[in-house]
Amino acid sequence: MRSLNTRLVAGLLAVTAVGLTLMGLVSAVVLRGYLLHRADNQLEDVRRRPAPAHAADTVAPGRYIVLTATRDGRVRAAAGGPDPARALDRAVRLGPGPLFAEGRRGRPFGFGGMRAIARVNARGNLTVVVDPLTEVHAALAGLLVVEAATGVVLLGLVALLGRGLVRRGLAPVSRMAATAHGIASGGDLSARMEESPSEVGRLAGAINVMLGRIEQAFLARLRSEAKVREFAAEASHELRTPLTTIRGYSDLYEQGAVSAEEAMRRISGEAARMGRLVDELLELARLDKGSALATAPVDLTVPARDAVADAAVVEPDRPITLDAPDSLVTVADEARIRQVLANLLANVRAHTPPRTPVTVRLAPTDTTVVLEVADEGPGMAAEEAARAFDRFHHAQGSDGSGLGLAIVAAIAAAHGGHAALRSAPGAGTVVRVELPRLAPVPGPADNLPHTGPTGG
Repeated sequence: MRSLNTRLVAGLLAVTAVGLTLMGLVSAVVLRGYLLHRADNQLEDVRRRPAPAHAADTVAPGRYIVLTATRDGRVRAAAGGPDPARALDRAVRLGPGPLFAEGRRGRPFGFGGMRAIARVNARGNLTVVVDPLTEVHAALAGLLVVEAATGVVLLGLVALLGRGLVRRGLAPVSRMAATAHGIASGGDLSARMEESPSEVGRLAGAINVMLGRIEQAFLARLRSEAKVREFAAEASHELRTPLTTIRGYSDLYEQGAVSAEEAMRRISGEAARMGRLVDELLELARLDKGSALATAPVDLTVPARDAVADAAVVEPDRPITLDAPDSLVTVADEARIRQVLANLLANVRAHTPPRTPVTVRLAPTDTTVVLEVADEGPGMAAEEAARAFDRFHHAQGSDGSGLGLAIVAAIAAAHGGHAALRSAPGAGTVVRVELPRLAPVPGPADNLPHTGPTGG
């Protein structure tokens, strides 16, 4: 298969050859018409001369062929120019009738590839002056030869210059192909095409944009695969612990080392722990998939009050405060919001002393709805705070699954928001969840906070 360079040069030569051929044909036709018109004018000048007594005296015999014809059909050459036999043969074939008719018409006419004009001479015979068009044919032949030679030279120049120009014009395409081949063979997704203001440069720019997106998608895929592998390893590790405990107590019971009541108690506890872990893993998987939300208008103050009341029942001695407007409506999944509040309050119970005060806040902004759970507990170091939302991250002294805050962050992200944590040793911990605001901001009368200890 020929290269693009060869095909372009061949196409350029073909177009040039067609153009030169058409130009040559047009110029030949125009020149022939001009020369024939001039020859006819000269024949008419000959006819307008006074009729001589002898036909040979009509014109100079060097250029024209002079024939005479009588009404009885006799035709002879009275004066001979180049190739008189051809003219005589044509006159004999034509016959005196048509010749005398042309003589009466008095205008030049075609005469077998020649031009002729006829008139009656002084003796009543017909004189036919024939122009063999020798000069016309010679001029046309010379023109065609010159045009053919010129065309060959021009085609050669076009081939040489066109090949260089096409190669130069396609050089960016060659570099693009080399870059693409390097990316495909070496896997260097950071390589980019050379851009320029030309059409090829704009194409290179579009390809660069595509390569950038491919690189981002590939890196995201690598990060996702690494995250999946890490998640699977951590999940396996977390599930191995209760399974090992269950297997151990089963073996001890079979050996008679523990009572049936003790073995079943520990096995049931570990099975419940493993069930909670599996449920949390499934919950995270559904949130990651983005198909776990059932959004509707919801007044966030209601689930916040319920969560505070539930927490007060679980820990009656802990001071819990709700700081929220009377009503704060937005579009969200109410069940997920309740889960966020439950996880945050459970996190407070797990990591702070029983009488540590807790505040649950709800507040609107122009674009978001803010939900905060703040405690006055011991707080955590910066390293621990930075990893608080990591999956399976266990804080010191914690025996949970390490998925509570990860689920909070996943629910916030599924709503189009985000979760953040602020903490320092001795300064307590604040978990802030921001969700997009999809309902009107309450008026001043609606923003009156509802404060005060609940259930403590």
